[in-house]
Amino acid sequence: MRPYYATEADWPDIEALLRASSLFCEEMHDHLAQYMIARDNSGLLGCAGIERYETTGVLRTLAVAQRARSAGLGELLVAAIVADVRQQGIETIVLQTKNASGYFARLGFTRIGVSDLPSSIRPSHEFDRGLNEMGTLMQTSL
Repeated sequence: MRPYYATEADWPDIEALLRASSLFCEEMHDHLAQYMIARDNSGLLGCAGIERYETTGVLRTLAVAQRARSAGLGELLVAAIVADVRQQGIETIVLQTKNASGYFARLGFTRIGVSDLPSSIRPSHEFDRGLNEMGTLMQTSL
């Protein structure tokens, strides 16, 4: 299975997966073309998105369908995004997570503080939340 960038036709399935995973999806549609997805004959297996800001990418909403968990699909989606954005000049990827910091640490992300966030990502709504709502901030250098 090879991840590929989503199209408008994929949105209903992406939205359903995000809602089933209890993930925020209100502004995701605006960045649909920056989401990689994986499917099988039964439908959508997973998705992950990235927003680009100068040389920094913001990893958004990694979600894997229940039936495909523990098979390495999340790692495959992140690796596909990293490989693609590295070729486009992205040097650093940042993310925030409330309950998956251990998972992302295994993928090479390290914890950072708010003051370590690059100023170029300020337009991202991912970091608009107050400090109490934000979760763990992490980054990796490419």
